[in-house]
Amino acid sequence: MYETYRLGILIDHLKAEDLIRQIDEYIEETPVDQIPHIFYVLSLASNRRIMIELLTDLARGVDEELPASIVAGILYKDRARYTVGELYAKIGMLASLLADEDSEIAASFRELKQSYDELQAVYGSRFKRKKARERMLARSEKVLEETLSEYGHFAEEMDRKEWWLN
Repeated sequence: MYETYRLGILIDHLKAEDLIRQIDEYIEETPVDQIPHIFYVLSLASNRRIMIELLTDLARGVDEELPASIVAGILYKDRARYTVGELYAKIGMLASLLADEDSEIAASFRELKQSYDELQAVYGSRFKRKKARERMLARSEKVLEETLSEYGHFAEEMDRKEWWLN
């Protein structure tokens, strides 16, 4: 959970304020003896930087593959909030944040972003090839959406309340 939020906040998709609100709701609904102490510390984080520092400390040594998959699923679920270029920027940032550059998700997202950047370089400013540009960008958008859809089911994990303690 901590690594998922850390990655989501770092790519500027998840907000520290939302995490604090969710933790506060959890604290209000849960008996005191069942609340992990760290939730109180996270609840009192005063800004994004402090929240990221706390989450970084908590997530040390955690395998990033599952949290990165969850963040990719959340991006898929919320894809309507962003343009195609913004989504590519977010997956590029996500890939660069992963410690294991050779992981499947990091390599996949890095290749997607690189392919998109190459398309932009070739077709981005050439108005005489407008139809070819639109076709290539539509194909690129479809590939991005298909790739993110593979991670869509991971986003459901974030919606389950019991996931907090797993």
